[in-house]
Amino acid sequence: MINHHPSDATLTSYAAGTLPEALGLVTATHLSFCPACRDAVALAEAVGGSMLEDLAPVAMADDALVQVLARGDMPEPPVMTPVREAKLPGPLKYCSFGRSWLVAPGLRWRPLRTSGRAWGGLLVAQPGRRFPRHAHTGLELTCVLRGSFVDANGRYGAGDLAEPEGDHDDPPSIDSDEPCVCVIASEGFRLGGAFGLLQRMIGL
Repeated sequence: MINHHPSDATLTSYAAGTLPEALGLVTATHLSFCPACRDAVALAEAVGGSMLEDLAPVAMADDALVQVLARGDMPEPPVMTPVREAKLPGPLKYCSFGRSWLVAPGLRWRPLRTSGRAWGGLLVAQPGRRFPRHAHTGLELTCVLRGSFVDANGRYGAGDLAEPEGDHDDPPSIDSDEPCVCVIASEGFRLGGAFGLLQRMIGL
């Protein structure tokens, strides 16, 4: 049972293809669990397609074909390798990840290699641990892959997506008997104290 979903604005941005790559991957991960949100995205795409059909055609540049063919000389994208420590859903199976970092006792972080203004990664938190306290400087999305956590808005299990509107003054805590594995993406957040130093060291 999925109890927590992306906002309508986030689903609409995903359907329009305007979410940064990392945030789009977290949203796609939730969609792999949630038929209701998949239906909402399909509807948004259909509405968007209908609106495009009503637009007046725009002439292509004279050298449009040359520009497209020139892209054939671009280097091949890096080979994506699966992450072994967790059974990942389809959208994440062949993404490229960096090394795993122990960011605090019972908390490990593995960055997701993406482009754009947002970053993302996998957080593995042991039972009884809390996420670090932090402040947001943009949109943040967290989708639970396994286990669960609780925060001021309720309990989040596998497939649930958290989209906080404010800062984590009371950060989420792991309430499951097994480790909680989440994929997280953010346009920016600020950690305090020693965590802030670690944040700069690992490039978040």
